[in-house]
Amino acid sequence: MAFFSRDYEVFLLLAAPGAAPLWEAAQWTPFAASLDGLVAQAGTRGKAGVRSLQYNPKGKPLAFGRLGWDDKSHAKWMHTPVTTEARFMSLEAWAPAWTTCEKDDQAPDLFLALANESLLGRAGKTLQFGQRLVCAIAADMGPDAAAALQTSLAQLAARQEAVVFARTRRQWGRAAHGGFTDAVQDMLIGGLFRQDDPHAHPLDAQAFREPWTRIGQA
Repeated sequence: MAFFSRDYEVFLLLAAPGAAPLWEAAQWTPFAASLDGLVAQAGTRGKAGVRSLQYNPKGKPLAFGRLGWDDKSHAKWMHTPVTTEARFMSLEAWAPAWTTCEKDDQAPDLFLALANESLLGRAGKTLQFGQRLVCAIAADMGPDAAAALQTSLAQLAARQEAVVFARTRRQWGRAAHGGFTDAVQDMLIGGLFRQDDPHAHPLDAQAFREPWTRIGQA
């Protein structure tokens, strides 16, 4: 099986503009704990890897060193009430880490990507959502694993009063030019919406590049 041809259950959560940021420790800690079992299940291939893009007030990237999926690593990048020198932009988590995936030539068992909408060139603009979160779990992990991920995300969607909570099924990527394109890892920033500015249009089916099935009332 090619790296890109693995099937995934993919979930999308767009948080209400006023929702508490998921990168705050009070929000991330319980959410991460709800995913610990799935990350451990993926750990049979290797340890998870995390990377976060954040800036200081002068616009210089912050260095966090090597990050994994554990309390010590979470504490390095999460924001607390005393965090003043960090501007959160995005985060990715791969289980197992991207280096293991490259070595195995197999996409991750579990993937998560989070972005701060206000730092995607939209500071000061009226937003329909304040955070975007994409989570994907390999279909061959089994229906129970996908159900567990959906349960964790449904709880988060309720807390964040999500304006969109939806799922779709797709491969990691699509074959192109001897490789692949439109990968799950690229969905968060460039692969979700048809328009450059999703806040200027209704968040209906026509807003998205791929078909999504809404979950619950979100």
